[in-house]
Amino acid sequence: IEVGKEMEIVKNYMELQQYRFGKRLSYRLDVETECQHQKIPKLTIVTFAENACVHGIEKKTAPGWIFITVYRENEEMCIEVGMTEKEFDSMRRKMKNASIELLENEKGVGIINACLRLKMMSHDRVQFELNGEEGTGVSVLIRLPFIESEKG
Repeated sequence: IEVGKEMEIVKNYMELQQYRFGKRLSYRLDVETECQHQKIPKLTIVTFAENACVHGIEKKTAPGWIFITVYRENEEMCIEVGMTEKEFDSMRRKMKNASIELLENEKGVGIINACLRLKMMSHDRVQFELNGEEGTGVSVLIRLPFIESEKG
């Protein structure tokens, strides 16, 4: 799916969550124009948005924030998802070790599935970075090769 279309799904999802959580949820979505037509596996970004809502907003009573930014940096498309508090070490392990075996042995498989599909789509040229610390804020950065196209 094109990033722009995926982000429409993310926007709809976040609007539903905004209605659900009210003032407990603040969010921002930004996509650079030249990234709109880049292709990613369906439901990739929305999986990270859902994960951020479940682990960063749903389990807390205090307000939280989520941001999703898609931009080009040199020859890479970067998808960055920032969120309040997350199970940092668990997420790092799932992203780094995404595999069929891990899918078969874990309870929560959304992030593993998304990372595995990104690995397969990019022929293992995707990079995952996790920054921040548990108890404060976490930022997930996904780097994929930027594919030049007639549209973008």
